[in-house]
Amino acid sequence: MVTFRCPAWAAERIADALLIDAATVREHWRLHATAGLGAIACLAYAGGAADLCKEQRAAVEPELAGKIHMAAKEVHAFAHERFGIKYTANAMSKPPGRPGFVCKKPGCVPARADVAVQRRVAEPTPVPLMAAANAGKPLYFAAASHPATTAHPASGWIKQGETRELKSNHCRVNVGTNGAPSWPDRTVVRREAGKITSAVMIELFDDLAARHPTASAITVVLNNASYNHSAGIGGYLAQDGRRMRLVYLPPYAPNLNLIERLWLLMKKKALWNKHYPTLAEFKAAIGGFSTTSASIARNWPR
Repeated sequence: MVTFRCPAWAAERIADALLIDAATVREHWRLHATAGLGAIACLAYAGGAADLCKEQRAAVEPELAGKIHMAAKEVHAFAHERFGIKYTANAMSKPPGRPGFVCKKPGCVPARADVAVQRRVAEPTPVPLMAAANAGKPLYFAAASHPATTAHPASGWIKQGETRELKSNHCRVNVGTNGAPSWPDRTVVRREAGKITSAVMIELFDDLAARHPTASAITVVLNNASYNHSAGIGGYLAQDGRRMRLVYLPPYAPNLNLIERLWLLMKKKALWNKHYPTLAEFKAAIGGFSTTSASIARNWPR
């Protein structure tokens, strides 16, 4: 007869050696102590039957599709109220409680955007302009960005059980930056500006004109901000020798302006999860990104 004694190693040490959980080691020891070696040799694990039947699971899916629940316990409350079935929050966070759903943030879009209008404008306007753009027919997408100097936290990989802190400045100064990347080479012309006005836009147009002294026309795609439709802009365009051709996007259509992708890339590379103690360092980070054309060319979508 084989005699088993209490192991000299602690359960945690055995678990590390066998690459299993310490609770499993303790459970196996308990089974051996109470029912003998046969209880361990004949272990047969089988999952339990799902508490929700097929029809009930089918009812959970449209509930999740129609409303964004922020916690698993909210889904548990729905199942309990609707079917009288109790799940733990952990169980409800796994199938069949949430079939095919994961926890993530929704994407924000302009509430007043008109998809039909955007399609009518995008197909005959920006798309052909982009196809025809070259050194002799320069094309730019213009818009401003106003990032705040406070912290910009974003999701990232952090060790489980740890809390990472991101320092945040008390002030919330916005740094205005006005810019226009060219297509297709994605060279960025940028100006720092406290407040975007028609005068600031005219300065940007002059910068673009200086970059293309021989071009007969310089096309700039831009939004419908009031300063882009001002009398000052109209007077500037009416002057002799002005080569700016302005193409206005439909209202609430930032997705059609390629510079918005550039501003998002700027936030990812220069702002998210980073702390800048001074305003000068914050401005330098934004300016450094905007002038690094090689980085923009690698990361900005084609």
